[in-house]
Amino acid sequence: MSAIGNIAAALLPLYGVILIGWAVGGRLPWAAKLFSTILVFGLIPLLVIDKVLAAETRQLMVIPPLMFAVAALMSIPAHRLAQRLGNDFDPKLLSASFSFFNVAFFGVPVSQALFGEVGASTVICAYIGSALYGDTIGYFLIARTKEGARKAATKALRVPIVYVVIGAIIAKLAGVTMPEAVKPVLSIAGTLVSVLGMAVIGLNLAETGRDDWRPKLMTRILAVRQASGLILLGTALALEAALVGILTPRDRVIVGLVALFPIASNVTLFATLLDTNRKAAAVLVALSSAVSLVLVLLVVGLFHSAMPTG
Repeated sequence: MSAIGNIAAALLPLYGVILIGWAVGGRLPWAAKLFSTILVFGLIPLLVIDKVLAAETRQLMVIPPLMFAVAALMSIPAHRLAQRLGNDFDPKLLSASFSFFNVAFFGVPVSQALFGEVGASTVICAYIGSALYGDTIGYFLIARTKEGARKAATKALRVPIVYVVIGAIIAKLAGVTMPEAVKPVLSIAGTLVSVLGMAVIGLNLAETGRDDWRPKLMTRILAVRQASGLILLGTALALEAALVGILTPRDRVIVGLVALFPIASNVTLFATLLDTNRKAAAVLVALSSAVSLVLVLLVVGLFHSAMPTG
């Protein structure tokens, strides 16, 4: 099967999950919050531990800091756009949406389809950097729309990803490896992460109405975010190649593809857990996911023959 066929086979069923969640969401009002809790406090930490232990040390040294820097810098175009939009869109949700890329739910299937398990380890390193920003500052920003600064910060500190990453890196340095007996469970967990993440988007979409979609506004937001991501991540990778030179060509391709990935489903997970801006988050993530599918398939179709295999 071609690279495009592999990606389509991996992703299209997940988009079907969004549609199913959208269709049944009205009858399952409790499901979105339950799935979000399972993902944030269970399955995502498990997936991160597995991939960190499998990643190469050089990848962990470079990719997470690079992605953290890009995520932080994405707040600048988000802030400028928020000033132009005024009251049309919540600026804190906008900033979180710009900075958090859907690496876990979208990126893992794409990288596996292109490069196998070695691609998944690389893209999880990118997820770590994005998540270390998004699961702390991004979560704080979403919580801040409803809570005071102190309470929002307290809630952000309860998100386990930071502690999980630190613990996993310490375990890797200590030579810990994942037992073979656990790998079948981890394979199922990886699939569930993607399926439940997409389901939350669909379940929240079930609450939306025509007035929530605002196509002109959403198109403007997504266009600025896409351009900003390409510029900032492209610049970061060019600087790494010129000044550091640790990453392989395949690493740079995988990390570079992150610029095409949609807004992280975590934005909808957090909005669901905090019960704030759920509909706006779901619409923005859903539209972003549709655009990213087209962009990734287009780029892979045009450049797959030139992509490195090692």
